[in-house]
Amino acid sequence: MREHEEFKDILPAYVAIFENCEYRTFEIPDMLNDILRLYQIYYRDIFYCGLPEAKAADKLLTELRALLNMPDAEEELLAERLQTVFEQNGYHALFGKTQGYYGPYIWKDTVPTVYRVELPGGTAEYTVNILNGFVFRSWMDYLTFGRYGTGGWASPDGTINCIEQAYDFESERFLVSLLKHEAQHTVDMKQFPGITPDELEYRAKLVELHYSGNLGLLQKFLSEADESKTNDSHAIASARIKTEFTDTDQMNLSGIQARALELLNVHTKEMEEKYGKQTTVSID
Repeated sequence: MREHEEFKDILPAYVAIFENCEYRTFEIPDMLNDILRLYQIYYRDIFYCGLPEAKAADKLLTELRALLNMPDAEEELLAERLQTVFEQNGYHALFGKTQGYYGPYIWKDTVPTVYRVELPGGTAEYTVNILNGFVFRSWMDYLTFGRYGTGGWASPDGTINCIEQAYDFESERFLVSLLKHEAQHTVDMKQFPGITPDELEYRAKLVELHYSGNLGLLQKFLSEADESKTNDSHAIASARIKTEFTDTDQMNLSGIQARALELLNVHTKEMEEKYGKQTTVSID
């Protein structure tokens, strides 16, 4: 960073944290700051000092157990206790790993928001939790001073949680690749209770292609295609799309949209034959 002019303005902030151990403090109670400081030390250990991830993780968990006076706690119980401590102070919290590294998400408000989503089969309602008032957004956000970071995640019940600062809610990324994709999942799981993950992803990707105004979306799916990844439903679905769009002009947006709808309708008939036609699904 010292060798590149474009990092001149932000370099002092990195020096303060990674060379001088002047960790960030947040406008939260001291006990909560003590917890987040342990995660900051963990990031310095891994990304600056080069400590192996396993050793850094063991050090982090040991320090957290000591701070909470839970010396023998299993990792799951420790995470539950950490979440409780933040919730008792008025914050939402999620602990665990993102892409292989530990890092908490700490925020103030969760706002359930209901969207009416147009799909090829009608209009469906889909609820998204909008999360705002973030104090901490895991390791990638921390290392890049907010430039990059997780945009959201799915709750165990399937509800999508979107980090407000990470989304343009008028963008196709939100309106099509998230809302229409996930709403189609919800409709399909109700209509075809036995549907497989591969089938779910295939149908949702076709819905995206039908509504997308971006020629790059098909290219993205084609680049993800890999029939050998049998445990990756996205790769398998994309492989099927790659085969079925072979004769489609990939520079003709209206042709792509029409082909996607055609394939979805054919697949719906296949699903009805395979799983039986359901009549109880609520879709306008």
